[in-house]
Amino acid sequence: MIAHYGALVIVGVGVICFIASIISYAFNRKKYYTLLSLFQKEHIFPTPYSFHCLVGFFGAAPIVYFFLGLKREKKILFVKMDDKAYSFFDNKNVELTKWMPTFYYLWNISMACCSFVIICGIVIKIKLKYFL
Repeated sequence: MIAHYGALVIVGVGVICFIASIISYAFNRKKYYTLLSLFQKEHIFPTPYSFHCLVGFFGAAPIVYFFLGLKREKKILFVKMDDKAYSFFDNKNVELTKWMPTFYYLWNISMACCSFVIICGIVIKIKLKYFL
């Protein structure tokens, strides 16, 4: 019985975080596209990110990860540490990124909850099929 309520709580948290990430994206969409256009004027997106910047909301999480990595000067996939892209946030464009950590963590929590529910479903299916 507790497992059923636990699963409902996880699904509920996932849905709430997903809806909150949609709302966060909707309120900050202009900032997001402004940042994209400013970056594309000076630099070229690495291969996977050049696709993600074209898909709107569902590509926003990897792009936000990319921009947060640049801002924090952390290693990003397909970008060398000595690349000029790391200087993109040097005392500019910081105002456009204040919403990004919240969006990023909401998105990750919702995807983690979704993954957990899928894995639990697979485990239950295997258990019912092979062990009962």
